[in-house]
Amino acid sequence: MGKKDQYKVLKLYGIPVDADPSGNYQLRTDANDQIKVHSWRIGKHTKGKYTGPGQLMLTENNLTVVILKAEPMAFKDRHQEVPMQRFLTVQVTDEVLARGLGLLKEFL
Repeated sequence: MGKKDQYKVLKLYGIPVDADPSGNYQLRTDANDQIKVHSWRIGKHTKGKYTGPGQLMLTENNLTVVILKAEPMAFKDRHQEVPMQRFLTVQVTDEVLARGLGLLKEFL
């Protein structure tokens, strides 16, 4: 693949979220009542723009995720992570972001 066919790749760390009855997004817990951090990457056909931590994104399986951290990723390493579908223009509350960032510190 030529250099001109390459695109900027970001590795994104995030936690799936669900909307509560009030329409606010909350961190999703699994069957064991645990909250887990996962990672994705920008794909060639990713829609939207990354604006910063707290922004929501959709995965290729239509899972809504809050982005906690983004870091550059080498183009050649991109197949190590699952691509995401699109960035959303919605943000989580500061409280949800702070809780997620605390969990991210434990994960990294």
